[in-house]
Amino acid sequence: MKKDLTEIIIVLDESGSMASCKSTTISGYNEFISTQKKLKGDVKFTLVKFSDYYNVINDGVGANEVTMLDNGNYIPDGMTALLDAVGSTINMVGKRLSSTPEDERPEKVIMAVITDGEENRSHEFDQNTIANMVSHQKTMYSWEFIFIGADIDAWGNRIGIMNNANVSKDNMQLSFKGLSHFTASYRSNANYSANTSFNLSDQQLDADIDNLIDNSK
Repeated sequence: MKKDLTEIIIVLDESGSMASCKSTTISGYNEFISTQKKLKGDVKFTLVKFSDYYNVINDGVGANEVTMLDNGNYIPDGMTALLDAVGSTINMVGKRLSSTPEDERPEKVIMAVITDGEENRSHEFDQNTIANMVSHQKTMYSWEFIFIGADIDAWGNRIGIMNNANVSKDNMQLSFKGLSHFTASYRSNANYSANTSFNLSDQQLDADIDNLIDNSK
């Protein structure tokens, strides 16, 4: 494993219901990327958007190559093929990492699933299959997972993701800041918890994230 290299995987809902929080999702995601670039250590990014479709935007790219979101490349539409998106992403990244030389593989991998709705359109994967896949990646390869549900309950438990955050669609930018805090804590080997990260105020998150950045230098 390559020490101090983290791969961050974002599986982002682009279904029609996300239109109501489009602008804050875009700005929140972009701020998340900018913050993660400031932390000590190498980082790679994978971004997958999903709706009825599965769209890979970045696949393990470096910090200087990562695509930021804008009104032209984040256009909510369609239904929610959540299970297919999660399963396809795990398979895609797993296959790439398995063919990567051992000394170039990331020391840490964290995968965040961000959605405002439950599964309603998948055809390839079912709930039990995804739960088994998540468990396998956690047990065999020490992947970390977090499920962020905008105005829905802790649905991630059903697919084996125990780190769940129930956030408000009214403030997705703050929700991404909570994700940034969770991810920065994970990368910095600090204590991290979905409950802590998403219960802090905006001011507390800013202070904690700045502290994590400073301590990582």
